[in-house]
Amino acid sequence: MSQSNSGRHRNHIAYREDRPAHPSRQQGRRPLMRKKLLCGAAAVALAAGLAGALHSGDFLGKRHASLAADASSVPLLGSSIYSPSDLATDTASFGHMPIVRVYYPGLPPSDAWTSGLAGANKSDVIVSFKALPDTILSGADDTALKQFFDSAPTGHTIYWTYYHEPEDNIEHGQFTLADYKAAWAHVAQLADEAKNPNLTATLILMQWDLIPASHRNWKDYLPSGNIIKVLGWDAYPVGSATGTNPQMTPPSEFMAPAAAAAKSIGLPFGFAEFALDINTNRGPWLDSVGKYLMTSGALFGTYFNGNAAQPEERLTDSVSASIWHNFVQESATSTPAPVTPTPTPTSPTPTPSSTSPAVVVTGPTVSPATLTPDGTAHSDISFTLSQPANVTICILNASNKVVRQISKPSRAVGNVTVQYYGFDGAGQHIPAGNYTVLVVASNSQDSGTGESGLTITP
Repeated sequence: MSQSNSGRHRNHIAYREDRPAHPSRQQGRRPLMRKKLLCGAAAVALAAGLAGALHSGDFLGKRHASLAADASSVPLLGSSIYSPSDLATDTASFGHMPIVRVYYPGLPPSDAWTSGLAGANKSDVIVSFKALPDTILSGADDTALKQFFDSAPTGHTIYWTYYHEPEDNIEHGQFTLADYKAAWAHVAQLADEAKNPNLTATLILMQWDLIPASHRNWKDYLPSGNIIKVLGWDAYPVGSATGTNPQMTPPSEFMAPAAAAAKSIGLPFGFAEFALDINTNRGPWLDSVGKYLMTSGALFGTYFNGNAAQPEERLTDSVSASIWHNFVQESATSTPAPVTPTPTPTSPTPTPSSTSPAVVVTGPTVSPATLTPDGTAHSDISFTLSQPANVTICILNASNKVVRQISKPSRAVGNVTVQYYGFDGAGQHIPAGNYTVLVVASNSQDSGTGESGLTITP
């Protein structure tokens, strides 16, 4: 499977980009619960006003089985691990860790929970994996992902993440934001079907998104539909993301904004990565970070304990190792941050505007309703929008699997016509049969849908 490691944050005040794959990192179907879920997620992902929707009473009020933490409990603390030997080394330094961070640059291997790294520590784990969104949406990875979720153990919280830190990949055009969020919906449904309450969907973003110089809105990356249960942050002090003039930035500057961002939308949070690219006199800084974490309300905090590309970040000095050992063991023996339903945030919740009704899709119609793909013949998919909206058209087969997705952002009010030539996302003719054409239009107010039928002949 083709994957790319995005270059981490390019700015000197950035906090960390996707790391080069460490040699020791392991490489690596189901019908949709509702056919609107997958296609709808893509359309909502395009909505220009998503940030406002995230603050609405509907978003917060409908969240179910969320997690909560407060300053009276402590996070679980640990470190990143890349191999069994690396885990043994870290355990010797920090004691048995109540949580570890595991990376898979591709799909998780079939032995992830048995002899693999994800289950090796017998503890809570933050585990991420990657696959390109169009491959996820095709269903090609369903078998591997179902095996991963279905075989996951119970008794420990599993903070699983699909494609952590996607921001640079999206910015560089490797895949679209809409496809990324639609893929999240697909993967989340596979996880839900495993019926394992310990599987916790966790979106991991760069703390760099919160810096004005990033020109990003971190909320844009949140999938719709209350999929995300925990917001994870990769937060780094100034300069440690790039190794350029690293500074011992206090946690009040590089961690507290991330905590505040998560709290602003009522999501529990944790720090999936943090580290300092200075290996001298690091002890006082690490002590200040540990003290901050213990009272931050975070669910977890895992130190990025270096790799071949970032050796300076590894806690090899005895002072730093001793300090982190003490915090890790305190977190292991104290009352952990609870995994419980969270109440409505105490900050005022804006109410949706009553002056702007939700977008309505009239139609669609498909003409002709029977199509023989030959490279030139096509059907016109026509519909009417009551408001300006971003549009996603999904072609679903008899099993409600998306075989083609067409994104049409920023469509104006009125009639819209899109030509469809009968091909899937890989440019191949879709098989003969009956298909559903689902149109999802979305803007900052809400989304609307319409559907029609299409028959493909040989």
